Amino acid sequence: MELLPGDRENLAIQTRGGPEKHEVTGWVLISPLSKEDAGEYECHASNAKGEATASAKIHVVESLQEIALTK
Repeated sequence: MELLPGDRENLAIQTRGGPEKHEVTGWVLISPLSKEDAGEYECHASNAKGEATASAKIHVVESLQEIALTK
């Protein structure tokens, strides 16, 4: 069973108006972040003008040494 955002104590979804008139900006805050929070997150939005989706992946590391640096 997949949990809904309101079922997790460390997850909050925020929205505010802007940046332009008639627009809304939204984001997800995960705090504290743990290995269990790793994965792909999706956002789905729709209104009378259409639909939009976006996704992002979170990879949780134990230390900065686990991050591969490239130029």
